[in-house]
Amino acid sequence: MNHNCDEALASLYLYLDSELDGANTAGIRSHLEKCTDCFGTFDFEQRLRQVVHDRLQENVPEHLLDRIKAAIDDHPSSLSGGLA
Repeated sequence: MNHNCDEALASLYLYLDSELDGANTAGIRSHLEKCTDCFGTFDFEQRLRQVVHDRLQENVPEHLLDRIKAAIDDHPSSLSGGLA
């Protein structure tokens, strides 16, 4: 692993979260296209995020959502720390 790899891996999560500017995104993308080691790390992290996302999807019953919305409407100041 070289200096470019260290930089790419240090920014990997920002890249995955689309939090880099255009130039840095292009630099990471270019590095990943050329470096199989870093691409393997990227691929693993991307797949892991997808599995976690897929597994954490909850189907909340509509009646529960209605109760939560009603509670918020009844007490809006409690959610803003009393600043409303």
